Amino acid sequence: MMIAFATLHVRSSAQAVPLAAGCLAAALPTEWRSRTRLLDFFPGEDPETIAATLAALTPRLVCVPLYSWNRSTMTAVARRLRLALPETLLVAGGPEASADPAGVLAIDSFHAVVRGEGELTLAELVADLAVGEALSALPGLSLATPQGPVHGPDRASADPAVLTSPWLSGVLQATEEGGVLWETARGCPFACDYCYEGGSATRAFPEARLVAELQHFTRHGASQAWVLDSTFNFPPERGRRLLELARQYAPNLHLHLEAKAEFLDRPMARLLGRQPCSIQLGLQSFHPEVLRHIHRSLDPSLFRGQVQLLNGEGVTFGFDLIYGLPGDDYQGFASSLAAALELRPNHLDLFPLAVLPGTPLFERRAEFGLDADPQAPYLLRASATLSAADLHRCRLLAAATDLFYNLGRAVAFFPTLLKATATDAVTFLEAFAGWLTGERGVAESDLLTVERWRPQEILELQEGFVATALRRHGRSDLLPATSDLLRYHFHYAEAVLGPETLPALPEALRGHEFWTSPWRTAPTLRLVPFHYEILDLQELAEPDLEEITRLFRPVGSVALFLRRGDEVLCESLEEEFLTLLRGCDGRRSPKEIFAGG
Repeated sequence: MMIAFATLHVRSSAQAVPLAAGCLAAALPTEWRSRTRLLDFFPGEDPETIAATLAALTPRLVCVPLYSWNRSTMTAVARRLRLALPETLLVAGGPEASADPAGVLAIDSFHAVVRGEGELTLAELVADLAVGEALSALPGLSLATPQGPVHGPDRASADPAVLTSPWLSGVLQATEEGGVLWETARGCPFACDYCYEGGSATRAFPEARLVAELQHFTRHGASQAWVLDSTFNFPPERGRRLLELARQYAPNLHLHLEAKAEFLDRPMARLLGRQPCSIQLGLQSFHPEVLRHIHRSLDPSLFRGQVQLLNGEGVTFGFDLIYGLPGDDYQGFASSLAAALELRPNHLDLFPLAVLPGTPLFERRAEFGLDADPQAPYLLRASATLSAADLHRCRLLAAATDLFYNLGRAVAFFPTLLKATATDAVTFLEAFAGWLTGERGVAESDLLTVERWRPQEILELQEGFVATALRRHGRSDLLPATSDLLRYHFHYAEAVLGPETLPALPEALRGHEFWTSPWRTAPTLRLVPFHYEILDLQELAEPDLEEITRLFRPVGSVALFLRRGDEVLCESLEEEFLTLLRGCDGRRSPKEIFAGG
């Protein structure tokens, strides 16, 4: 009996790890794990192809985690499988299935739904199938019947101590190339109205398991881990202990963490500063009166102070903001965005409100006049305080921010550009969106699909827009310094994120004559022209375009960028060395390059 787990991920990335499927497979008896297959699918793959891939395995059981982004596609897959493999049992789980088991079962696709955490329920279901037991309404299981859905009793959440690690059991593989999803706790004690998971006690996994997983990640060369813990720093002592373990057993593992600012303190900030990490703070809005509608709270002064703790330790951090919250409007979202940008986050995640069935907000939607799509992903269409037109304005502002600030890696120079153009952050980003869709003729659909833009294209857009803004402001004299600033940060970031530049292997140099053999530069090498001497710009603690223009002459330079280990090298090149590097095309020797051959 083969068991297939089919996961349709939200996108192809290092985070595309089938953790839910891995946890379910790891919970099965050891003799059954060898009979499981974990299959990954991605957006763009049509239901027919996915169904054919699964049908080719002729599994006895197919398990599908359903999320808001994949419900319609994977339901269509299940309908096709039901026709192609009438003897195969099709079981759905995940947030969508748990929130709406009757709806999932009503459309003649899945035979059963696992509600809530599924390890114990699925293991019991598989045990019954293995001995030929008929399908029954087990605790945590809902069944499709001719008379309608039948729901077994709710099942209590499992004690994390009894669950098998998908990493330590070998169900999931940690590699140097990919990232890992690391589950350190389940549950969330904060009852935010828009979320499925709130209002339950935090259940931490045993420290012995966490240590073993950290050691496992280190042995297998994993470079980064997304920590699946809704608030890793609550209570604060648990967060500090987690960072201490990471520092001791995986000091080079980059952790991506979710946190609440009010539970940060100076000792925790110091620990964060010592571990490679980035931390995301769930801000959602800068307006306490808006947050009260969804049972969240905020002390803006305290929040700013906690962020300064992170800044003081050099911690990379970002914020989450939601537009369309009950009681909020366009100006409210714009002012939240402006307040967030003043704190210079490294990244801003900007989300439209989703009114998820099964959440308290869904039950209260009439109270706030929330009009949302009835089908996944349940995005807001309008509210009592936000018209459809203003929601669209929010969407464009969020996309412009994502494109210019996030993907454009603008944190280091954004305040400088605002000062040079004499504008505020929101006006600047609104103007950028208008310039893109107006002067540049970019379709709004392309602006809203920001992931389509390549880094080099984004740099060109930034240079073009800022040049336009400076000319309109009468400051064309700042253009050379502005261009240098944008280029420096772009190429530095590309070097950080790109492959390491390594010396040629000894065998590649065997028989190589220094002066007469052809030379070729490494493909990772970057030669970048600047208007100013790049070494002068690097000496400035804080970039200031006025200061650059006043202190330095635009004498020109060409810089070399490359990465060795964790260090990015940026060197200004002498004319002879530049001539050599530009001529190393794999066809000419240094002698021929300098001879002009």
